[in-house]
Amino acid sequence: KYDCNAEAYAQQSVANCRRTELPAYATGGHKQNLFVFNQAQANPKAVIHYALSQWWSQLARFGMRSNMMFYQSEYNRGARNVLKWAKMAWWSNKRVGCSIKNCGSFYVVSCMYSPGGLNVNQYVYRVAAVCSDCPRGQCDGQALCRW
Repeated sequence: KYDCNAEAYAQQSVANCRRTELPAYATGGHKQNLFVFNQAQANPKAVIHYALSQWWSQLARFGMRSNMMFYQSEYNRGARNVLKWAKMAWWSNKRVGCSIKNCGSFYVVSCMYSPGGLNVNQYVYRVAAVCSDCPRGQCDGQALCRW
């Protein structure tokens, strides 16, 4: 669900054109993805789309164990990690909020996820039948639970 509180933290992140993620204590319990697009002459909507696709494509580009268990080793994969994808895909996420800022010579995009996951020895999501973990009658018809 889109969340204005998460968006407010994302706005704080991009307000000063920061090129790095906020420290954990400054995110209000959210997990953050940050993307810097080094071209100012771009459509902001296209930049957001590109950032989201770069984060989401980490799984296809770099892979993960088929059981979707998040191990400590995920943090040790260097540039070929799936950490941004995992924050987006984490099974218990209930809230997301994003913000973008044109910083003159570049754009910065931030999205905040809650809870955002990355918990060692837990699943990004459980591999199972569609909607099998949804409360009775709470499958939305697009393979997602209504929370």
